[in-house]
Amino acid sequence: MTDTALSAIEARLRKLEDQTAIYQVICGYGYAVDGLNGDAVGSCYTKDGVYAVGDIGSMDGRDTIVAITKDPGHLAYVGAGCAHISTLPHVVIEGDEAVATCHTMVAMHGDDGFFIGRLSASRIQLARQDDGSWKIYHRQNYMLDGNPAGPALLARLKEGPKAA
Repeated sequence: MTDTALSAIEARLRKLEDQTAIYQVICGYGYAVDGLNGDAVGSCYTKDGVYAVGDIGSMDGRDTIVAITKDPGHLAYVGAGCAHISTLPHVVIEGDEAVATCHTMVAMHGDDGFFIGRLSASRIQLARQDDGSWKIYHRQNYMLDGNPAGPALLARLKEGPKAA
C-alpha cells in the first residue's frame, strides 16, 4: 500500500471517528440532562459555551448550562417523566470545528400519556479540544411552531462552522 493510499484511509477513519464522537456529544446531552447529571451535561460544553433557545433566551457559560439540572422547572419535568431527544444530526466538519444540524424534542408525560412538549430545529457548533474530544461552543434552537427561523436554520445544514 502506498503512503498516499494509507493517508487517504487514515483521513477517512479520522472523519468517521470525529462524526461518531460528535454524535455521542449530541445524544449524550439528552441523557445527561434527563438523568440530572450536571457533570455529564458540563462535559458536552466548552467553558464559555452558549445554549441559545429562541423562545427562552440564552444560557451563557458551562456553569449556567449545568444549572439546568437543578432548575425547579426542569426538575418538575423530569419528575413527571420527560425525555430530551435528538435526531441523528447532519454533520459538517472543517478542520477542528464542526456543525451538527438536527431536530431536538422533549417528550413529556401527561394525564393522557406521552406527547411532544417541544420540537426544535438545532444548529450545534463544536470544536475539537486539545485532548481530541469534541465540545459544543454554541447551540442554537428555534421552536418549530410556525416561526420561519426554525426552517431557515434547518436549511443551513450544508453550511460549515465558518458560516455566520
